[in-house]
Amino acid sequence: MEEKIKELYENISFLGFQATYYRNNTYVQNCQDLIPQIQEFVQWFLDNFPGMEEGVYQNLADILKDCETAIREGDNVLMMDAMEQGIAGYLEMFLSEEYFKEKENSYVGEPKG
Repeated sequence: MEEKIKELYENISFLGFQATYYRNNTYVQNCQDLIPQIQEFVQWFLDNFPGMEEGVYQNLADILKDCETAIREGDNVLMMDAMEQGIAGYLEMFLSEEYFKEKENSYVGEPKG
């Protein structure tokens, strides 16, 4: 599941960058392709972490509702918020510090000193 989490996280990040950089209005349509991966992650999360606070599950349900609303209404801003602040936040819980250091180094190079 670790590789699937990384892939989904990177896809969300890429689509957000692409939408922001190119200022296109296809973010919702592009994110629709990620829905099966998001569903798989959410099911995995629910199956493997059953004892968490109710608020965690409610928050996740709210994020999924926002995705549904964004798709139905074609709302790029709501979808970006749900993906980048919502789903990606859950994915980050399962990514190591080394993963983020590796990504940072690949973008800006090795730190000096």
